[in-house]
Amino acid sequence: QSHKVLATQDTGKEPHHLMITPDQRSLIVANSVSNSLMFVDPANATLQRTVENIEDPYQLGFSPDHKWFVTAALRLDRVDVYRYDGHDLTLAKRIPLAKTPSHMTFSSDARTVYVTLQDSGDLAAIDLATQTVAWKLNVGRDPAGLWMTPGDRDLLVGMTGEDDVVVVDPHSHQVVKRIHT
Repeated sequence: QSHKVLATQDTGKEPHHLMITPDQRSLIVANSVSNSLMFVDPANATLQRTVENIEDPYQLGFSPDHKWFVTAALRLDRVDVYRYDGHDLTLAKRIPLAKTPSHMTFSSDARTVYVTLQDSGDLAAIDLATQTVAWKLNVGRDPAGLWMTPGDRDLLVGMTGEDDVVVVDPHSHQVVKRIHT
């Protein structure tokens, strides 16, 4: 490892999160203000393609079964669910989620995507088959990053407004405990 920059690639306006495609052949850059996704070769940083008209892609992710691609449109207060065929994205549904959807994680069975809503303090669970909100739970001030523990036992929510981690049981939709960091 040389720890040197090998290549650079210009992006659109306000690039936020990155995601590798399931086949690991492309790195997706979410350009939230440019309303686009850039697909970049991770080996040499060359632009493969740009997908336009993906509105405000802030956070993004693929479901574990690779059938769904989800973007959190932070400034538009919604989550967009796309069908993914291994190459193309087809919008399935736009789901309003106030206020400020920011980060997400998926259940291992690819049935649910969990999304934090930073300004409302909520955690939302979206059923991917129906593209509907299954439940919402208030977890505290400024929830952000999410992690699912092995076996989908617990959902860990990083609380940027409280310097805590909230542990949620995704099956009972209840806060189990708060861990002060």
